[in-house]
Amino acid sequence: MNSISDLVRKPTFISVICIILAVIGIPLIVYQFFTIPESGSLGITIEVIFLLIMVGFLVIDRFLVRNIDNKKLSVIEAVLVTGYLTYYYFTNDRSFSIG
Repeated sequence: MNSISDLVRKPTFISVICIILAVIGIPLIVYQFFTIPESGSLGITIEVIFLLIMVGFLVIDRFLVRNIDNKKLSVIEAVLVTGYLTYYYFTNDRSFSIG
């Protein structure tokens, strides 16, 4: 119960993003599970794996919040995410597309 109250009392950049993605992703997965035919289950699998990775980030984030101030951690996380997205953008022909 303490970790759930920490999400409210000590939010960080990653924890907010993880919660938003879970709120969007879980209903999407349930919807796709019941509407997409069996041949389209690869998308559901990818989404579940992505959500599991995000849960892993959330666990690491909660561990770091215990050791680092949440405001400093939020700044560090935002800089790392922004830096990664900038790097990805400039190394992939100035595009965020995968294909």
